Amino acid sequence: MSGSDRDEYGYTEWICTNCGRSAPKNNPPCDRCGNMQFEQVEVRASDFDDEVTAASTADILRENAGVAVAAAAVLSVVVVAMLASAGVFVVSDPFGLGIRFGAVEAVSPNDDGTLTAAELHGRVAAEYGGSSMRWYGRGLELSYRSDATTTGTLAEEVSTVAVWYAQYVGDGGDADSLELTVRTGDGRARVTIDRADAAAFAAGDITESEYRSRIFQSG
Repeated sequence: MSGSDRDEYGYTEWICTNCGRSAPKNNPPCDRCGNMQFEQVEVRASDFDDEVTAASTADILRENAGVAVAAAAVLSVVVVAMLASAGVFVVSDPFGLGIRFGAVEAVSPNDDGTLTAAELHGRVAAEYGGSSMRWYGRGLELSYRSDATTTGTLAEEVSTVAVWYAQYVGDGGDADSLELTVRTGDGRARVTIDRADAAAFAAGDITESEYRSRIFQSG
């Protein structure tokens, strides 16, 4: 026996000469086939080299390319959605479903006769402090800080913003809703203004009083 053979780890076992089942002792009959003949064999570590060699990362990816690509795509979508929701950038309708995510900057309205989402935000920012607006799915979320000290004053502010949103809708704005959050000294008020109500008011189908009533019923 060579030095390398002596140094290599191994052990002996008994193999059924009929079916090949292994056993630690020469203890016939075979549990599997009932054969009475066992043969002693020596098992060395090198016999398992091919079996225990782990596949490389490249091999795993190559064999599961479809799964890897799908997982990477899902992860990318999740990361992009998280960054957009945080206001890092805007994802504008990537799948043609009217879905957007991301911050809307405040822009002063111009004289072109069309009020955009950014210009709507600009109007709010010019009147009230601490404003922020973002796309979230098919709707807009708008928040600002109010100095109103009475419910009546706060209601007037909300109504004013609702009228501006109706103008935005009437000018072709496509947000399905405006979720408005007003932060006050002792809490916050939140209402959701539906596009259908805003469109009806912009078209003259309902009065401002009815429009206000629908807004505050949703709060």
